[in-house]
Amino acid sequence: MEEIIDFINSYLYVDANAANAIYEYFKDAEKINGYIMERYKIGDTACFSCPMACGNVCLVKDGKYIGTVTEGPEYETACMFGSNVGISDFSAILRANYLCDELGIDTISTGNLIAVVIEGYENGILSLDDLDGVAIKWGDDDAIMELIEKIAKREGIGNILAEGSLALIEKYPELKPIISQVKGLEQSAYDARVGVTMALGYATSDIGAHHTRAWPLAKEIELGKEWSLEERADLVIYHQTVRPLFDMLGVCRLPWIELGFPENIYSEFYSAATGVKVTLQDLLDKSKKVYDLTRCLNVKLGITKKDDYPPDRVFNNPIKTGPHAGAALDRDTYEKLLDIYYKKRGWKEDG
Repeated sequence: MEEIIDFINSYLYVDANAANAIYEYFKDAEKINGYIMERYKIGDTACFSCPMACGNVCLVKDGKYIGTVTEGPEYETACMFGSNVGISDFSAILRANYLCDELGIDTISTGNLIAVVIEGYENGILSLDDLDGVAIKWGDDDAIMELIEKIAKREGIGNILAEGSLALIEKYPELKPIISQVKGLEQSAYDARVGVTMALGYATSDIGAHHTRAWPLAKEIELGKEWSLEERADLVIYHQTVRPLFDMLGVCRLPWIELGFPENIYSEFYSAATGVKVTLQDLLDKSKKVYDLTRCLNVKLGITKKDDYPPDRVFNNPIKTGPHAGAALDRDTYEKLLDIYYKKRGWKEDG
């Protein structure tokens, strides 16, 4: 995480998404990046039997959260409980991460929903009574910690938030325009208003607006606007084919990203372990079937083309600050890209 927050923030893709994506650029990004984390880091950690040890263990050494020890935070958590809720105190991010881990709730969804609550309260959509008397505002870490506890214990407003975005929309329809979700899953920490490829990855993900199904961000930044819609669709499909492959093989996807493992090495691993000679294309063909079968199941359960769109906010709320001020995702461009995506996947026009 040493550089990713500064990198993403500099290109305006971060859920530096400051304040629930009201703003795009987080002016205090340097206060919550990996260089700051090094001041709190006391060790490394790894999954069972893994030599990579890519996890961090951090300790808060002073202040009101003194003594807090937690694994992480990773990029998503630092953004969701940092820029996204207006916090620039890294010790508060560590405390929020600790609470979510101990209470068994997800930091991405929780940080997202709390940001919605803050904006909803600020705009008068939610009342003080709705929030059980918690007068929350941007950067109010005490109130944020209280909401985390309420969600985990399903107390008051926390009982609705615990059910996620769709339950919140059902209870408070006026919140729908400010909730960043796809298929009921809250969006990961990359804003897609200047990234139509990332928007497609979010929207066509089988589980909702999550980065683990497709992360075309780095390539999108590298190539910029001089990149055809066909190439963008191809990249998203490729990511959505490679990512399930790691799950099928029971291996971690991080070496592919952090260490740059070439994809063909996985077919070599498989052949060496099983004695069955396969090529990378053999594995990718099988992995593609996973995504097609998942789509069939989703369609059977009621998912349609209308569910393959990014959050309303990327179309309707232009960026307010930074060099891309005024930018928003063009709906016509996105719809053309979605049609191309369906055609390349061999799906019907309605998905």
